[in-house]
Amino acid sequence: MLGQILSIIDKVHPDGLIIAGDVYDKSVPREDAVTMFSYFLAEVESRGCPVYMIGGNHDSGRRLDFGDAILKKRNIHIAGAFKGDMDRIVVHDGFGDLNIYMLPYIKPSLVRPYFDEEIESPDEAMRLILDRTKVDPCARNLLVSHQFYLNSDVLPKQCESETSHACVGGLDCISASLLDPFDYVALGHLHTAQKVGRETVRYCGTPLKYSLSEVNDDKSVTIVSIYEKNHVEIDSIPIVPLRDVARVKGTMESIREQMAERPELKDMYVGVVLTEHVFEPEKQLRLLFDRIVSIQFEVANKRSDSGEMTIDVINNKTPQALFEEFYSKYTGRDLTVYQRETIDDIISGEGGRL
Repeated sequence: MLGQILSIIDKVHPDGLIIAGDVYDKSVPREDAVTMFSYFLAEVESRGCPVYMIGGNHDSGRRLDFGDAILKKRNIHIAGAFKGDMDRIVVHDGFGDLNIYMLPYIKPSLVRPYFDEEIESPDEAMRLILDRTKVDPCARNLLVSHQFYLNSDVLPKQCESETSHACVGGLDCISASLLDPFDYVALGHLHTAQKVGRETVRYCGTPLKYSLSEVNDDKSVTIVSIYEKNHVEIDSIPIVPLRDVARVKGTMESIREQMAERPELKDMYVGVVLTEHVFEPEKQLRLLFDRIVSIQFEVANKRSDSGEMTIDVINNKTPQALFEEFYSKYTGRDLTVYQRETIDDIISGEGGRL
């Protein structure tokens, strides 16, 4: 995927590459991930393409900031951790100055040390940062940000690994109306490419699919052309993974039939949903697929609900009844007479039938 992004840079010759946070998937990334990203940055720099990069909620901002003063001389601009203000880089083109503002991931606890006011929500934090930065709404402004933004109360599309369902003013969300001073807002955080309200406030999405809920997503690189004030054009170029993600569902026999019809599944990352319980399912499925990422069971009329048994309910049921419910829920079958008698013997302490 990184190679495809480099090829796009070779083709488009952009004035800059924006990386909107979550450079890594954890604050202390694996060594090979750091090596790969170092190679990628060197390749981008060798093409004369400036880089504008911020830290996301999965990154360690302080670690990303290491060497930023040196890298800045090579036109690699990094805002890893919030330091009380937004970084501003001014670039010049045929339409005048363009202000590029870089705001790494923030939350109230990260912003409070720099302000005297009480800050209870990301919305309040963002307002204070914008007031301090004094963004000129008449100038050409671009913002790079890594947050969960909402347009009114409309939730953007999220994948399974993104669990925020807060409303504006809540623990995770910032109102997109605060972004009005910016001609374009390059957003990181959500995995699906999408706009938030107006067309020029956009999540570019991840270059790879990170969960089965992204099976139908098309991944791409967003191309942004900024002309005079309020004139922005947006395009995208698809990028295709070495191995795609798929989800298959059905009985073991129907999954074998799907595999026969789609032999490409063998080399894909596959999530399997079995609609029956079978003996050693993983062993059987490993013979069909090389890269299974999950196996789930969805037996008709036997799925467990989201509630939990209370002590009162449990106390009103015999151990035999509780076990029978458990067995039925996870196998999709009722106990046979022999099994029921065996359980009765075990619970009564006889155990002779074993």
